[in-house]
Amino acid sequence: MRYEVKVVDTFKRDTKKLFKKYKSIKSDILELVEKLELDYKIGIHLGNNLYKIRVKNSDIGGKSGGYRVIYYTKLPSNSIYLLSIYAKTQKENIDIEILKPIIDKLNKIK
Repeated sequence: MRYEVKVVDTFKRDTKKLFKKYKSIKSDILELVEKLELDYKIGIHLGNNLYKIRVKNSDIGGKSGGYRVIYYTKLPSNSIYLLSIYAKTQKENIDIEILKPIIDKLNKIK
């Protein structure tokens, strides 16, 4: 089964900020999208259809100092929404409460 990966505005904004420092971020995200299209369970389940995954940063090498991506799954429609991305070197964790309004909007979409 294939999943459709979609990007929300917060993810676009986060990516744009990171692109200033990490020029390979787009190719790193494309690799993630290809994996998610095949299996949404590759990340760590945070509850309520939210997942977090480590993504390599080609500009610095490795996953441990790479990016963290938070994504949301809507399984009846086989959709995966990329919500947020941040560099592990810049931020330890993200407050999931910040993402709740976005998730509420996504739940209203059929």
